[in-house]
Amino acid sequence: MEVILQSDFPTLGYVGDRVNVANGYARNFLIPRGIAVEASSRNERQIKHLLSSINVKKARLRGEAEELAKRLEAVTLEFKLKVGEGGKTFGSITTKDLEAALKAKGFDILRKQIRQTEPFKKAGEYKVQIKLHSEVAATVGVKLALEGLVEKKEEAGAGKAPRKGRGKKADADEATAASADEAAADAEIKAE
Repeated sequence: MEVILQSDFPTLGYVGDRVNVANGYARNFLIPRGIAVEASSRNERQIKHLLSSINVKKARLRGEAEELAKRLEAVTLEFKLKVGEGGKTFGSITTKDLEAALKAKGFDILRKQIRQTEPFKKAGEYKVQIKLHSEVAATVGVKLALEGLVEKKEEAGAGKAPRKGRGKKADADEATAASADEAAADAEIKAE
């Protein structure tokens, strides 16, 4: 069923967009809640009148979105990730974290509006796109720093040489080599 959106609905589109959805979804969810109206020929005059009011609303929302985009582009979000031994990070920065940080700064942005290709796990500067309107998007800077870098302790194994290939087979090989050395030593003692 084809419907025209009366209000922004990020998963489908924005005000005035014509979208195709399942009949039940439109009749049971979108239309009763006033999110969309059915786009059919029987109410074409109504739709034309409705579209004119929707287009006015869309222009107003676009202006608000452009103003919000200017404010958002001046913002830089800063995060810190904990790092363990060997430089392994604990966790990552996802859209949920970005949404919470934006709300803390006073922006009412939904997670669905944030376009992040993959979670951030390494230190550096990133750019995240936020879709505010069908025609307006803002780019927000994200700085990610690492904290708690634990250096490997060299004192723990100072007197020992590193051992490779530990496992049952390596232990068995060492035991076989040791018993062969003992057998050779015993043979020398008996030969004397």
